Amino acid sequence: MPRSPIVWFAIASVLGALAVAPLSWPDRCCVLGALAVLAVVLETGSSEMRHVRALAAVALVSGAAYAFVRAQAEPIVRETRTMRFAGTVLDERSDDGALRTYAFAIERGPQVLITVHDALAAGERAIVRGRLEPLDDARNPGEPSERSIEREHHIVGRIASAAVLRVDRAPPHGAAARLAQLRAWALASLRAHLGDPDAAIVAGELWGERGAMPPELRTEFQTTGTVHVLVTAGLHVGLVAALVLALGVRLTLPRVAACALAMLVAWFFAIVSGGALPALRAAAMATAMLSARACGRAVISWNALALAAVTIVAIDPQSVASASFWLSFCCVAAIFALAAPIESLLRMHVPHPRVREACAMTLATQCGTWPVTAAVFLRFAPYALAANVAVVPLVPLTMLLGAAQLALAWVPPLAQAAANLNGWVLAWTIGVVELLAHAPGASLPMTPAPSWCIAAYEAALLAFVPLIRRGGATLAGSAVVMATALVLWPPGSMRGVLHITMLDVGQADSIVIETPAHHAILVDAGGRLERGPQGSGSVAERVGERIVVPFLLSEGIHALDAMIISHPHGDHVGGCAPVLRTIRVAEIADSGQTYGGHAYHDCLDTARADHVPIVYPRAGDVWRTNDGVTLTFIGPSLPFIGGKNAINDNSIAFILQYRSFRMLFTGDAGVAAEQRFLGEGIDLASNVLKVGHHGSAYSSSPAFIAAIHPRYALISVGRHNLFGHPAPSTLARLSSFGARSYRTDLDGAFSIETDGLSLSDSVMLSKR
Repeated sequence: MPRSPIVWFAIASVLGALAVAPLSWPDRCCVLGALAVLAVVLETGSSEMRHVRALAAVALVSGAAYAFVRAQAEPIVRETRTMRFAGTVLDERSDDGALRTYAFAIERGPQVLITVHDALAAGERAIVRGRLEPLDDARNPGEPSERSIEREHHIVGRIASAAVLRVDRAPPHGAAARLAQLRAWALASLRAHLGDPDAAIVAGELWGERGAMPPELRTEFQTTGTVHVLVTAGLHVGLVAALVLALGVRLTLPRVAACALAMLVAWFFAIVSGGALPALRAAAMATAMLSARACGRAVISWNALALAAVTIVAIDPQSVASASFWLSFCCVAAIFALAAPIESLLRMHVPHPRVREACAMTLATQCGTWPVTAAVFLRFAPYALAANVAVVPLVPLTMLLGAAQLALAWVPPLAQAAANLNGWVLAWTIGVVELLAHAPGASLPMTPAPSWCIAAYEAALLAFVPLIRRGGATLAGSAVVMATALVLWPPGSMRGVLHITMLDVGQADSIVIETPAHHAILVDAGGRLERGPQGSGSVAERVGERIVVPFLLSEGIHALDAMIISHPHGDHVGGCAPVLRTIRVAEIADSGQTYGGHAYHDCLDTARADHVPIVYPRAGDVWRTNDGVTLTFIGPSLPFIGGKNAINDNSIAFILQYRSFRMLFTGDAGVAAEQRFLGEGIDLASNVLKVGHHGSAYSSSPAFIAAIHPRYALISVGRHNLFGHPAPSTLARLSSFGARSYRTDLDGAFSIETDGLSLSDSVMLSKR
């Protein structure tokens, strides 16, 4: 048990801040459990703990109150009408060829994102027309909050439908603009001598550059568990502080002066690199450890880590609920707990002390962070340990050579010499990453473990060495093995009911059906309409990668009994290929129409390469599961309906039935298809209707709605879409028949649970 009250004060402060944070109910239960454990430990402790109990109570209450007050003071971005905004371009965030996304500081306003066709330079002043709106909270179950992620980089909104009206190339005004221009100059200088992607890696290390990295290479870094190398955070700030401290020692500076200089440089580096919260957290940790060294105390101590936690709660209490906060602290805690024992084990095999220390810290870091990393990226990287051992020890060298290249920019031959040396080191880094990223089983899809499973693992890891020292090796090993198993194979859902989720995939469709016996069927996979040539990729597929695949994994779905493609348009088939590359699919149901879209053909090609059967259900076909769920297909039927809306009208349509519950799926079928269904005398009565063609005025005819008489009408539609969907006439018609309409643009994802008799529903967004 730690002796210093600062540890208990820090734990109570963090739990207090978490207690008022907007958490999911499983995470909130985990926090309540941690509070109960804290209370029991303090209450059953020795009499010396009496004053600690009072201190912890004060920390708990003050942490909660401070976090609540700070949350109320957060700037709120409210949606505006389309208008003009003047501001400064800060940096490029991404580039997909046709569109570029930039961080943009509005004059006398917040920092936001803009996505435009124009190529802009950091530090430029621009006039942009668009609609200011807040960033999204999670709109689908299991989805990360874009608002929380970007908040760490001080981005609080976006200008939607942005268009650049004018660019002013006058000298920048203000510190943010000058810093942006400085970073742009540094990137250009690195590229002039290093070239890409080497320059992008060094820029990521030195100031967290996010837009220069090729997406394929960033994916390879993610696959190998080394993406943290590309983001300025704890690793880089800690290295800068350590290098400055080593320089101070070499120059024989007094200990206090060397530590003070290292603190100053660490904070300067964190701010110049963009002032993102992960970098500021790392600077706070470095400050705590350097303060301990300056006072003659142990640098690697729980007191230093506790002091860093208290500092971070004081700087930004809301950040304690972020994944990056827990990554930082799990990383440092694992180093404190495991680095020394691992280094002693390596002493016989790795004689050089510096190499041994680097390997021990890398191994400890991986042991502490892989569960959180896997939960964030939904991937388990088996080769992450090998990749980090091969790559991370070289980061200080690449950073030093990159900084030297920039410092020598005015002497081109010397700058080129530094770049040439760096090129050899970076060639090794990229080679290792590419080799391991393409090795068999390099990235395994993983269901994110609940927070309590990760907490159990971290607790078992921290207790591992103390238990062994007390003779409890068997208990220590068993605890770590059991906790690891819980993270790798988290407990699944025990619903035992039919669960249907209409995902919010924008102006597209995607619905997931989970039966009582855990069969899973995906009806469409989101996407976007494909306009013009798509080349070797498609914008339609990104929605599947970002939303559909993560949802399936978060639900524990690693295999689909079927994937039904209602029709081949990109807004329905876009995510199918990404799903096939990640999830096992037993068969694909296709409407069998001819269409030239890239996403559709990529789906079929991927299915054939993986030997996934493709079937073509027709009206009258029936699918049955072993738990009583039936899918009765009502369309398409031959001959296909003709006309300009033929592909939509020949969508796969079916009625799902479980006991007395019925739901009608219509794809994008329009009035012509509805007339055919009515003419064939099909019993269309259903509790729930998936409204055809996103609520278009050319579907949901009065006779059709009268035949269904739905209780719920689900409309998958994009916000501010250009088609005017859903049509006011469609909404009025559904209302006139007593149907309650749910729309993904207003409600986010919509879920239905039923035991076949009663029915319950829920939406992601409670405010309309």
